[in-house]
Amino acid sequence: REYLQVLAIISGTAILSMSKKKSAESESTALGVVFILLALVMDGITGGVQKRLLADMKRAKVTPQPYDLMTFTNLFMMIFAILISLSLGEFTIGLSYCSHNPKMFALIWKFSMCSAVGQSFIFYTVARFDPLVCSTVTTTRKIFSVLLSIVFKGHHVPGKGWAGLALAVSGIISEVVNKVQGGRNRMKSKTSM
Repeated sequence: REYLQVLAIISGTAILSMSKKKSAESESTALGVVFILLALVMDGITGGVQKRLLADMKRAKVTPQPYDLMTFTNLFMMIFAILISLSLGEFTIGLSYCSHNPKMFALIWKFSMCSAVGQSFIFYTVARFDPLVCSTVTTTRKIFSVLLSIVFKGHHVPGKGWAGLALAVSGIISEVVNKVQGGRNRMKSKTSM
């Protein structure tokens, strides 16, 4: 049931995102859709791997710490990014660009700080709750960002976008109702003992 709820939230968000009105030059391509689907698949794989890692850590009686998860994830991503950029011949080009444009270092620093703060919340949620909860929280944040954009910037949303929004919100509401009912059932079983 939880996976169906997350699927509804993610699918609704994807439908909403893809339904936005594009400029005449901008056009969805098959490759773009493949990248969106690939990103969703990778999110699913990541959640499964994180869940298995947390279960293994629990069996080993190790309490996961958010910053340990964050450190090792970012270390791997850095090594992977360096290897890819070296293999594509972009590493020295990037360094050269940054050295010729010193303002880039300040922008990279600001971006890194914002990323670290955001990742702190993400890895705290993964370590203390569940990767599925984290997926729901981050997707819900995206939905509310879109809603705020619609309300405050007056963006137009076509019918398909509203359908995607309705699907995502129904997934969120279903998950909240499920958690509230589960909490009530646990409370009833504790009080009946």
